[in-house]
Amino acid sequence: MRSQVALVGPEMMTMRRSRELGGQGRTPDRAGPGSGLSRCSAAPAWWAPLTLIVPVLGLVAGQAVLLLGRYGASPELAPVDVVVEPSGTTLLGTTAVELAAFGDSAMAGVGVHLVADSLPVQLAQRVADSTGRAVHVVGYARSGARTIDVLTHQVPRVQHEPDVSVLVVGTNDVTGVTPPATLVRLSSELLDGLLALGAPVVMSSLPEFRAMRLLPHPLMEAVLGYGVVVGAAQRHAAAGRPLVRLVDVRGAIGSEFFNDGPMSPDAFHPSAVGYGRIADVLAPEVLSVLGTAQPLGRTDGQQPE
Repeated sequence: MRSQVALVGPEMMTMRRSRELGGQGRTPDRAGPGSGLSRCSAAPAWWAPLTLIVPVLGLVAGQAVLLLGRYGASPELAPVDVVVEPSGTTLLGTTAVELAAFGDSAMAGVGVHLVADSLPVQLAQRVADSTGRAVHVVGYARSGARTIDVLTHQVPRVQHEPDVSVLVVGTNDVTGVTPPATLVRLSSELLDGLLALGAPVVMSSLPEFRAMRLLPHPLMEAVLGYGVVVGAAQRHAAAGRPLVRLVDVRGAIGSEFFNDGPMSPDAFHPSAVGYGRIADVLAPEVLSVLGTAQPLGRTDGQQPE
């Protein structure tokens, strides 16, 4: 009798405890439905930051589209192909220096209305005044161009061997988020392609993005952050090529662009004054590479004057 009681007692206790836990014949050592939910809610909430990041990324992408639509519609000058003569000096030679200009909207003259105010022509004028020689400047740049566009669409169009090539590119690689590894490869290929034209290359650094008041927040922060990546890729590509001069235009005059004078009304591109200041910084390097390459204006088989 005692043995029967001993056998029945624990079963009854187990069933009673099961009913207290919700019944259904479950034993008390098995988790109920509430415990499963608590485990899910207590798990590391790795997805929580996405609730903040995804909307920000969407906002940045939307701002980038609006930005591209706004400044991409800015009028672009006709392609530059002019001969610039020295101001008030006697020509020192009859052969013009050949200057080829490549890049994006900054080199294409967006932000000004006169060809004479564009960066290529202002740079050519400074070279002409310093050398006493005429400068034939040809612009291949197009608004919106990225590094790959200069490589595949601009360099192949060159018909005359330049004495120096000048390059301004990278802003659209920042706004378009060209992958870093891709950008390093394309920058190297682009510089090699320009050098294959037979002339040294003067390359401008990225601009001072903080002066571009058109950039809203948080797009501004995204541009500044990725600008560091693009700038590093360009420096890496230029470092191993002695005939490439990478000029730190932003470091030299970037702070000046926080004022209204150097910026055009679109609050994104330089004005005539701004392009003139960029030309002031690039000109010494252009003159330097011209001086170390060969006598200015000399062509193959021609003796220096």
